[in-house]
Amino acid sequence: MQDAGIEYDSADPTFVPSLTVPLDAEAARKFMKLIDAIEDLDDVQNVYTNADIPNDVLAQLEDD
Repeated sequence: MQDAGIEYDSADPTFVPSLTVPLDAEAARKFMKLIDAIEDLDDVQNVYTNADIPNDVLAQLEDD
């Protein structure tokens, strides 16, 4: 790709969802709890999601 003049940052594949799901505060709280539990498992290497948590909801979760 460099020989063709195409610049890139990484050769690793990236998963980008074509559809995202917006979450409210209650759903985001449950979702974050689930993600934390999944990431704590020894066999899990990566976690991908299509959840969309708005910045105001994230701020609300950080305040809790």
